[in-house]
Amino acid sequence: MRKFLLFAVAIVLFAACTPKTSISGSITDAEGKTIYLEHSGLNTHALLDSAKLDANGGFKFSVKTPQYPDFYRISLGGQLVVIALDATSKSVNVTASGKDLNNATIEGSEASVEIQRLRNSNFELQRAAVEGDTAKVAQMLDSHKRLAQEIVLANPKSAAAYYAINQTILGNYYMSPYVKEDLPFWTAVATAWDLHYTEYDRTKELKQSVLLAISQHKNSGKSTAELIENIKEEGFIDIVLPNRLGETTKLSAYVGNVILIDFSAYAMEQSAAHTLFLRELYATYHELGLEIFQVSLDADKLLWLEQTRNIPWVCVRDEASVQSKYLITYNISELPTFFLMDKEGNILGRYNHENVENAIYNLTK
Repeated sequence: MRKFLLFAVAIVLFAACTPKTSISGSITDAEGKTIYLEHSGLNTHALLDSAKLDANGGFKFSVKTPQYPDFYRISLGGQLVVIALDATSKSVNVTASGKDLNNATIEGSEASVEIQRLRNSNFELQRAAVEGDTAKVAQMLDSHKRLAQEIVLANPKSAAAYYAINQTILGNYYMSPYVKEDLPFWTAVATAWDLHYTEYDRTKELKQSVLLAISQHKNSGKSTAELIENIKEEGFIDIVLPNRLGETTKLSAYVGNVILIDFSAYAMEQSAAHTLFLRELYATYHELGLEIFQVSLDADKLLWLEQTRNIPWVCVRDEASVQSKYLITYNISELPTFFLMDKEGNILGRYNHENVENAIYNLTK
């Protein structure tokens, strides 16, 4: 009994010592509605808590203070406020009208205020894009990019800087690491995060994105080279997606083999011929160490499940389809597209149906 009591006391003391950050405030004009708190991970959003608003609109949530910069959001009726927290965060206060969360007042998180500026600029830009005013869109895009660049240069290790480079419009990055003029801003953030948050999963993905982009720039320039001085570890962008059984599957799990990374879709007109080509490759070279890691961009899940019923290689599917972030990070403009990785995990380049078999033969002989 004494040991049990000591154990129970230890648990209570541990819980009491775990730092917490409060997210509270008041949302008016929303009596009886439910407000939700979610955590925004790399690829998913997880519901953490909810509360029904009374006449005063008050709410209060509490989360474990994150070790590294992280993102949360409060949502109400389809509207969002993005909250950035880090190890120094104590409390964040949000006040707004339930009719317009975009103009919420945020206190206690400077990064959240900067993110809100970016989001509102983004909304205006997308509205102009929908209206088809190309001249206005070009002007607003230039202004938005300047805002994002200023935020990066002011504090590249901040959550706002990370958010700034990862913003998209209609599935495309405002600032792409594959655009030479934008690469230094991505690199500045990756370098700062690598210095301050080395073991963070977001940092590792940032580094991989920058490294792959640099490998595609033949003339990256001295200034960019200086910015990446702290990015020394070679790598690749890991792909993490569910297979047909719903199991999370990682490209990195197959390092040690020669890996053919195939971006394609079974809805492609040439799908039958492409699949036959893969079957022949697999039958010839699998015993010699070849693995095929196929990334399907099929929007139709049932079609994908039917077509992959009897394939012998690894196939995962991104439900985002043509909006997949991997199309951007791997700079893919057409399907199918092949990449080939050696046994040490180095991506050797981009290939096609005509030249990939000879490259596989040389790696597996």
